[in-house]
Formats: sequence, C-alpha cells, structure tokens
Amino acid sequence: MNYLKTALSAILVISPFSFLGAEDIENDPSYFTIADTVVNVREVEAPETPVNLVIPETKIAPAAAGAIINGGAQAWNIVNGGQASSNLSHTYASALPGWGNWHNITGWRGPKKVVYELKSKNLYGMTVLDVEYEVSFFYGGHDQENKGLYITNFTAKATRFSIKWGFKYYMDIRISDPMNVGTPDNPLAYMQADLNWSFSSPIKTTRGFQTYAVRGDGMFRDISPDTSKMAEELVLPEVPENISVEWN
Repeated sequence: MNYLKTALSAILVISPFSFLGAEDIENDPSYFTIADTVVNVREVEAPETPVNLVIPETKIAPAAAGAIINGGAQAWNIVNGGQASSNLSHTYASALPGWGNWHNITGWRGPKKVVYELKSKNLYGMTVLDVEYEVSFFYGGHDQENKGLYITNFTAKATRFSIKWGFKYYMDIRISDPMNVGTPDNPLAYMQADLNWSFSSPIKTTRGFQTYAVRGDGMFRDISPDTSKMAEELVLPEVPENISVEWN
C-alpha cells in the first residue's frame, strides 16, 4: 500500500514538460510564454566596511565651490545573456568632492543595501528566470570640518541568477553625473542610476528599466515609472556612525 502511494505521488509531480524533448520545446509556445512574474524587494542592514578606493591620477577643478564628481565607474554590465558578471567585486561609483583630498572624508555609514528578487514562470508553471540583485552604497562621509554628506561604494550586482534553456536576460547600469543638492558650504551628494534590462525568448523580447536615486544622507528611492509603490523612502539602517576608508 505504501509503495502504491509513493508511485502515485511520483506520477502526480510529473509536469507536461517532462515529456517534451528539445525539439518539442523549441516549437512549444507554452514553454516560452510568461504567465506570471513576481518582484520582491527587501532591505538588508548588515554593517560592512567599505573597500579601498583609488584616487584618480588627475582631477578636474570644479566650476564652483561644492562641486561633486563621480570618482568611480560610470557604467557596467550585471547580467549578460545567460550568466551573471563575475568581475564586479571592485566596480563602484561614488559622489565625492571635486576638489581636495579624499583622505579627509570620514564618518562613513552603511552600507544601505536593497535587494530585488524577480521570478518569472511560464504556462507550465516552471520558473524560467530567477534573479536576485542588490543595490548598495555607503553614505554620510564628511570633511574634517564636519561639512558635506557624500556617497561611496555605490554598486549593483547579481547575487543569484538562474535561467532556463531558450531564454536570455541582460542587465546593465549607467550612473548619471552626481549633483550637489545641498549648499556650496555644506554639500549633499545626489546620484541617479538607470538599470536597463531585457528578457527574451524566440517568440518575444521585453525591455524595461529601473531608476534609483540615492543621497548622501542615506536616502534611497526607486523612482521608476512602473514601480511607484517601491518609490517610498526606506528606513535608514542602524549602523556604526564612523567607518574608516583607505584610499590607494
């Protein structure tokens, strides 16, 4: 009797996809049709230490006092077709003073880390795309006179990625020029990032983008047109107020 129950259970969990060969899948619109996509977002509050940053060999003098520049990368690839990029351990953007010695910027807090999880299922109920990526940054850095609130180690990277045969997924990010939304004497760094993505199969390609806004006081907002619900400001994490950063 127990053997019969086990056998029946095994039969019940077999999906229609189990009987399809590669040639059948290629010509099966139900396999390639996305029936459901779920996006979840959460904030992680684990304190970390910023990585060592590199001071550029040359600097351009700012046009005015309080000018802020991006001292890091301006664009990078996160997911390329069928695999996540594996060389992002030191790919960061920043919003720092355009003039002066970055060694004097201290008091970093964070990182503020927001994790996005996206899962897409086809008409068979199979999860054909499972991607998790995180957006994180350190904030609150100021000069020796306790002036300014800057951003460092801003990054976006995939932490989990799985995709089924026949599908392709691409994701890259571009950083806008940072701005000072404070005053010349007490700058407040602001930066936007556009995360572009495309999800394709032999029968359809879908494209979209997310826009993230971050500020030197720790504010993070998702200001994407299609994610207004997630555009609310997230609560700041409780982290150590002073974290040292070394510059190479």
